[in-house]
Amino acid sequence: MKRLVGTLCGIISAALFGLGGILAQPLLSEQVLTPQQIVLLRLLIGGAMLLLYRNLFFKQARKSTKKIWTHWRILTRIMIYGIAGLCTAQIAFFSAINYSNAAVATVFQSTSPFILLVFTALKAKRLPSLLAGMSLISALMGIWLIVESGFKTGLIKPEAIIFGLIAAIGVILYTKLPVPLLNQIAAVDILGWALVIGGVIALIHTPLPNLVRFSKTQLLAVLIIVILATVVAYDLYLESLKLIDGFLATMTGLFEPISSVLFGMLFLHQILVPQALVGIILVVGAIMILNLPHHITAPVPSKTCQCTMSNQ
Repeated sequence: MKRLVGTLCGIISAALFGLGGILAQPLLSEQVLTPQQIVLLRLLIGGAMLLLYRNLFFKQARKSTKKIWTHWRILTRIMIYGIAGLCTAQIAFFSAINYSNAAVATVFQSTSPFILLVFTALKAKRLPSLLAGMSLISALMGIWLIVESGFKTGLIKPEAIIFGLIAAIGVILYTKLPVPLLNQIAAVDILGWALVIGGVIALIHTPLPNLVRFSKTQLLAVLIIVILATVVAYDLYLESLKLIDGFLATMTGLFEPISSVLFGMLFLHQILVPQALVGIILVVGAIMILNLPHHITAPVPSKTCQCTMSNQ
């Protein structure tokens, strides 16, 4: 029963992350919000809501808050996590959406395991396993198909590739940066403060959006992005990690690019050309191959560190 509940939490979480990207796309294309403003709202308000909920209802969260703000080493690492791992990665992700679409940007972001795979192989001065190598080739072929079809149709601009790769590197950073703190502070509390700190940094260089001028539909989209696609999605994901193993958590995470495609068709009436669809299938399939038990040559990054975040 726990495994089923954990799997459902992971799938719903991934679907909500995918929905957030889809809802952000029209806000960006209509120039209602900039990528920086979306990140500002998502991190600052979402993080504040998460911390408020945690500190009101969980005594352990209040202890974590005190510990964070009285130990400068912990605070410094969370600040780096919030700025480099969350703020920068999120701005890159939404910028990639701005120069392509949510489905393509999500697929680019999902290539983070392969960047880590290449880096690990270079550091170890050895080739990846045969299965890992096959998954890397499959992912590269998929990305090439997506990019080529996007250039032909005008859907993808060169900037999307750059920001997509930065977002993928950002996934690795916000997977790795909080790991040394996990034995001291609950993952969800680290995440909450990192979100708020990242949002404050985004606020420094970003003008606040005038939400009064937004239509009801636009306001609803912003609320869903902040509440469902941030607070609820992260909470469900972290909850799933208590109930399922890292392998299954990564598999449920594959529903994010899949849901982006499906929600794009449903809400934005997007139709992917066959070449791009084949490319997405190749990338998703490659991630599945890379995560097959006993064949992982490098830890696979996800929304947050997978196996070590069970001390909530």
